[in-house]
Amino acid sequence: MLGLFTTLAVIPFLFFSTDAVGSVGTLAISLGTSTVCGISAYTFPRIIYCTNMSESVPTSPYLIYPNVSFDYVSAGTTFLCGLKSSRRAIFCWNGNPVNTKQVYKGPWVLSDISVGETHVSAIDHSSNEIRWWSKADLFPSSVHGNYSSLTSGNNFTCAITSKGKVTCWGPLSRAIQYSFSKYSMTTIVAGDSHMCGLDTSGFVICKGSNSLGQSYAPPGLPYDYTRFALGSSHTCAIKHPNGTAVCWGGSNGAHLYTPLNDTSFELLVAAGNITCGLETGNFSVLCWGSDWRTVSVRILPLPKILPGICVAEGSDECKCGFYPNSGNLCAGVGVICRRCDSLWIQQLLHPELFPSPSESKRWKVEIIVGSVCIFVGACWITFGLSLILCRK
Repeated sequence: MLGLFTTLAVIPFLFFSTDAVGSVGTLAISLGTSTVCGISAYTFPRIIYCTNMSESVPTSPYLIYPNVSFDYVSAGTTFLCGLKSSRRAIFCWNGNPVNTKQVYKGPWVLSDISVGETHVSAIDHSSNEIRWWSKADLFPSSVHGNYSSLTSGNNFTCAITSKGKVTCWGPLSRAIQYSFSKYSMTTIVAGDSHMCGLDTSGFVICKGSNSLGQSYAPPGLPYDYTRFALGSSHTCAIKHPNGTAVCWGGSNGAHLYTPLNDTSFELLVAAGNITCGLETGNFSVLCWGSDWRTVSVRILPLPKILPGICVAEGSDECKCGFYPNSGNLCAGVGVICRRCDSLWIQQLLHPELFPSPSESKRWKVEIIVGSVCIFVGACWITFGLSLILCRK
């Protein structure tokens, strides 16, 4: 019982104290340019590699700004953007390494860069604001507040306030925000015209367009589904405890399916009818379509991609510890925070699925202590009754 109360007390703190589950940051797809880009692992500078998927065989990977180190990459319909490791510059390109542009260079320290159809947004930690660029006058220049889980769809951007409420901006913001008004959320991820995430109880909430079942919320236990990836008419998520990709929606409706059986993934991204995942262990990128009847998998010729954002060692961002071997993955320049929706959180929720010597020892100690307490209590009760009987 004590373990259960500890779990319930710890979980909300973990999710409100760390980066959003929906913030991928190291892998992105731009459907309009048929481009997939990722930030390389084991190298510094942390270079962005891209490949074009329009051909039957993806093109050899090419570099974006080979002398610049990046922390984040994000994609919209027709362009992609990267946030420099200094967190003070944003570069964008349209899938062609020649056509690049520096969108921002300045004093603000940014994170959680998010690209939509016509806009770029990021969280400014210098002044506690969300800022927009290339917004075609559809978004404000900035809004003040303490936000997390920044995400963008076509003509809307949403984020979660410190109280767990979803707030949105842009032409389609009102309908999306209203659909989440009844919920207190910990994470959100946007597709073209729908959005999914986890509420504070750990259950999947999907709202918005549901023409092909993309907003169908699968049943399950709390925190069974995390790290969502949303396309135009489908949704995918990673399912615990084995880390497999599970999808629903797409060209044949809300049917729930596992496209790659037992393959475990660290993260997923999606655009249009394509989903890509970073495979656990070898950090290779696999992609597939949204038709569950004919799942065709492609292995992209990208190098090993980082499974998370590299942050400065000793940073207070890592509320849930460090990703295994993260120092080497970041080439000795930083570490990767362990995601609070990882198997570690599942150990709290479902300890029976994760036996460990230390846990077994702890429970043995608790059983022994509890038994001793029960025995001592019984002795005192017996002693008290005997005194009463003797007096009588």
